[in-house]
Amino acid sequence: MKLNTQQIQELYKFTRQHYVEHYDVQTELVDHLANDIEHIWENKPNLTFEQARDKSFKKFGVCGFMDIVDERTKALEKKYWKLVWQVFKQFFKLPQIIFTITLTIVLYQLFKAFPQKATFAIISAIILITIIIRLIFLQRQKRKRFSETNKKWLLEDSIYRLGNLLLFLNVFFQISILQTRNLESTTMLLVATFLYTTVILIVYITAFILPSKIENILENQHPEYNFVTNR
Repeated sequence: MKLNTQQIQELYKFTRQHYVEHYDVQTELVDHLANDIEHIWENKPNLTFEQARDKSFKKFGVCGFMDIVDERTKALEKKYWKLVWQVFKQFFKLPQIIFTITLTIVLYQLFKAFPQKATFAIISAIILITIIIRLIFLQRQKRKRFSETNKKWLLEDSIYRLGNLLLFLNVFFQISILQTRNLESTTMLLVATFLYTTVILIVYITAFILPSKIENILENQHPEYNFVTNR
């Protein structure tokens, strides 16, 4: 016996009730539950839909769907940074490399002309303020998109919160604070310049480029995207 459309929708509702917010993860779980319910009915056809559903759900253990959500979240982080890397490589090809070279030269001259600690503090403050302002804007955009589509996607969520960029920047800034006293040598100055160039490019990619391409990214990653969003 096959599940009908109403029962499939009930499974989506069931996953939401068990704290699965993202449609792509919901769909994976619904497919699993639907197949398992149909298999259960083959052996016990007298069970109701709810009984078969609950029997299938018990197989997920005491944590319910949370283990699956954690697993997909970890896999998503790799996919997210793969997207960042794909864009990052473009900055070392024409015409983007012109921007990269210009940025590197400007940073090098700043580190050379002004006290390194003060320069570091100013650049870091600019980066953090930019991220905070951008995050506020992106969260508003995220809420607007959800009100229009009535769907949440795991990759979309990651793009709008900039992945784990803030954690990355915190580690980088902490290391930089410890190393600023060594910037007197040309070698260390060049290393610092290249590192800061890289950080600025990553911030630009995560905070501006990926969010601006979110429609294309979701369409490429989820073929069903255009069919299930109310646009």
